[in-house]
Amino acid sequence: MARVNDRKRWRWLQWGGGAAIVVALLLDLVGWLPLPFLERLEWQTYDARVRATLSEEADPSLAIIDIDERSLYEVGQWPWPRTVIAELVETLFETYDAGLLGVDIVFAEPEGQVLEQFWEALVSDYPELEERSPPESGDAVLADTLANYPVVLGHYFQASAAEDDPPPVGELPTPVEVNGGDSLSVPEPERFTGNLPELQQSAMGGGFFDNPRVDEDGVFRRVPLLQRWEGELYPSLPLAMLMAMIGNPTIEPQVGEGAGVAQLEALEAGGFEIPVDNEGAALVPWYGERGHFEYISAADVLNERVEPEDLEGKTLILGASAPGLMDLRSTPVGGVFPGPEVNMTLLAGMLHQSFKAQPPWVDGAELVSLVLLGALMTFLYPRLNAPALLAVSAGLLGITLGGNLWAWQQGLALPLAALLVLFVLQMLWHLALNFLSESQQKRWVAERFGQYIPPKLVDDMVHSGQGMSLQGEEREMTVLFSDVRGFTAFSEMIPPAELTRVMNRLLTPLTQAIHSCNGTIDKYMGDAMMAFWGAPLDDARHAEHALEGAFAMQAALDDINQTFTQEGKPALSMGVGLNTGLMSVGNMGSSFRMAYTVMGDNVNLGSRLEGLTKAYGVSVLVSEATAQQSPNWCFRRLDKVRVKGRDAPVWILEPIGKWGELTPSQREWQAAFEEAVALYQSAAFEKAQAAFAELADQQDPPTQLYLQRIAYFKENPPPPDWGGVWTHVDK
Repeated sequence: MARVNDRKRWRWLQWGGGAAIVVALLLDLVGWLPLPFLERLEWQTYDARVRATLSEEADPSLAIIDIDERSLYEVGQWPWPRTVIAELVETLFETYDAGLLGVDIVFAEPEGQVLEQFWEALVSDYPELEERSPPESGDAVLADTLANYPVVLGHYFQASAAEDDPPPVGELPTPVEVNGGDSLSVPEPERFTGNLPELQQSAMGGGFFDNPRVDEDGVFRRVPLLQRWEGELYPSLPLAMLMAMIGNPTIEPQVGEGAGVAQLEALEAGGFEIPVDNEGAALVPWYGERGHFEYISAADVLNERVEPEDLEGKTLILGASAPGLMDLRSTPVGGVFPGPEVNMTLLAGMLHQSFKAQPPWVDGAELVSLVLLGALMTFLYPRLNAPALLAVSAGLLGITLGGNLWAWQQGLALPLAALLVLFVLQMLWHLALNFLSESQQKRWVAERFGQYIPPKLVDDMVHSGQGMSLQGEEREMTVLFSDVRGFTAFSEMIPPAELTRVMNRLLTPLTQAIHSCNGTIDKYMGDAMMAFWGAPLDDARHAEHALEGAFAMQAALDDINQTFTQEGKPALSMGVGLNTGLMSVGNMGSSFRMAYTVMGDNVNLGSRLEGLTKAYGVSVLVSEATAQQSPNWCFRRLDKVRVKGRDAPVWILEPIGKWGELTPSQREWQAAFEEAVALYQSAAFEKAQAAFAELADQQDPPTQLYLQRIAYFKENPPPPDWGGVWTHVDK
């Protein structure tokens, strides 16, 4: 009963731990118990999926006009005069017939003010320039140029502003029209830096290139497409460029259901649908590492070193990659990624409609997945051993990863971190409990069986998982009883203080002999021993193993006698009785003391056979049932007897040895003896006497016993219904 209770406790512990893991993950999902490591793991799994599915082909209609190190060397250090910027824009459209230009640069300060400050510093160093006029501002030139071509300027918002920050600078572009935009929950910055009003008013439009949604690890994964300033909605630079390309249509928010609440799901503009989250941010649809899109040096454009077909009709973004000017970003595809290429990636995703979506139902799907998989693991894993648990976990993990990657290919970025943690924690929890349970089980088995059965069998019991119940049950087994002859007289010769040590010297090798043949010690009764085969583990060859154990005990006793005789002690002999049959085995006793033992009529018969070894003058006696289950052994039938306490007669046999080890003379002697016994059983006493007389020179005690019986029966014939049975009245 205690063992059953232990198993129940282990099972409840496994269920409880598994359920606790699921509950903790669910609490994180609903936001009641945030687990920061899960969010970071989700980012890592997202980045891994991005890197595993990058595209090798770039859109040839998109390119980046790069203010690189060579451009600074040829044109001059930044900032360039606005006239140079105007020349660059004009060259792109007049010479190369570009399609659309987005500018990832802000022209926030009037160039005239900058030039005046520069001129004053220059005059202080060179007084002779004082009579000359400062250079003219190129703002007007740039404004006139922007007015003639499709150019979208960039600006940036500042999510938060300190008290000593200056007020907003420059002018924002015309806001976009969003149907129901007032209800959208989008970022609301506290400050902006825009372009000069004359420049912004001359441009086709404008968009922000900042990102208030950078993850806490500093990586760009999601970028808002809209931000709200003073009640108006302004687009990101890529969205502004798309709007310019399709005629600035009204943006239609697409709303879905998530957790029973209407949530923003996508923004639709002129047939282009962009999946976003509830705050209007889109996952950047990464195509490749830095340099995936074509980079063209601004110096090459100004000096017309570019082939006309390389820029004709293309959509371009002007930005900087030169050291000191580069707008660096950390992204899933690279730790150093230029901001202009991030914007180009977003624009490409809009044009190709290749965004990954996380619809509002994703959280619900993750919750259902956690509950179903968690419940399956919680109730299935406790029933599995370690190899099966690993195999099932690998299968479930493979299905989960495969399904997630399939969804990714279909454009869905489903959460993965919580499920991975669920798999790992459930597997580790149940493996740990399996290990602890098996360790406890091994200790339990060793504590209860270690003194009675060999250590190897204890290990077999632990690893096989069979037959370890202490509950009473009926099995076919073989029982062994042994008793040392003359030990009482032997012990009288030994001082009492030494008797215990001598007993240990005697019983230890006898016990080892039984253990060597996979026998289980039942009990010690002074110099007598009781053992059995076939429990606690099943043993299909229990009868043969018991026979081997009996002969191993006799061999061990021979070795003990050699030592005893050298010490001046008398040699000992031992009788062993074996019987095979159905027996009750289990933990038996009282509430004060229990013992794992066997009981039943067949056990009693084994004890009686041990007692008969002395009467017949042999070392080992077995029942016919034991002999029948030991076909490799040779026996001689000694007698058909009726033992005390049992009415039915039984044959008793003496094992001679294994058939393959007998000499021809031993085989002949066994056959002659059994023929003589058969004559005796048929009451042919004259012939039986002659047959036994031929065997008398062997000094065989059973032969002498039969000659005595025959002489008696010749004087006192048995009744006609005798049947050859000899009744023993002693145990």
